[in-house]
Amino acid sequence: MKHGLLLLMAAFFISSCTTVESGHKGVKVYWGGKTDMKTIMPEGMDMGISWLWNSCIEYDVREKTLVRKFVFNDSRNMETSVEIALDYNLNPTQVNLIHTKITDIDTKILKTLKSSGKEVVPQYTASDLNLRKRKEAEAALREIISKELPEFYVEFARVQITDVDIPKAIANVAEETAIQEGRNSLASKKELEQTNLAKARIAEAKGKYDAALFDAKTKDIMSSPKMLELKKLEIEMEWAKKGVSKYGNNNVFGAGTSVIKGLN
Repeated sequence: MKHGLLLLMAAFFISSCTTVESGHKGVKVYWGGKTDMKTIMPEGMDMGISWLWNSCIEYDVREKTLVRKFVFNDSRNMETSVEIALDYNLNPTQVNLIHTKITDIDTKILKTLKSSGKEVVPQYTASDLNLRKRKEAEAALREIISKELPEFYVEFARVQITDVDIPKAIANVAEETAIQEGRNSLASKKELEQTNLAKARIAEAKGKYDAALFDAKTKDIMSSPKMLELKKLEIEMEWAKKGVSKYGNNNVFGAGTSVIKGLN
């Protein structure tokens, strides 16, 4: 009997309290569905017999980050993929208003982010958003979003453009240009190789021609009567140096003959 009574008291104790997790706020809803608009439950435990029939609805009020990629037309009317990151949190002092007035709050936040991007991005080119004008575009987004989020009890923290893709049309042109430049470079290289090869062949042919021409001139000169006479005299001079004659010795034409000696 005592154990049963203790269990009953424990069950009563547990069911007559509620808890709110860390980073959350609680909305007290009476039995029947009416919301207590004056009370916001803080973190921790709250005890009271009324929790036997009332309920507590928790809302996470910690800062969250929403990251989405959208496709907009830039100022040149080119489709540009832009990634935007939004940091926000539910207003911790207005969770009871959120509970009673707002449904699909995540959808509303996403819609606000997209509509602000659609308004800002077309004012810039994709290259400007990537380089010089990103901070300016972020400031424009901040001005729009910071005004719209409070309409459904959301606090704005910060917004950033985290990525901007090059439009496909520009990317395709850049790719084709790079390919064509590669082809042109290869063609120029091959043309230079062919030119050098042609020059080498011309030089080789000229060398062969010059050698053949020299050889022909040499043969022509060597076969001329004057060259033959010169060669004849050169041979006779060599014989004379040696004291011999082409006619031999000991005759009227050669040197050292006895007839000539007898005449002496």
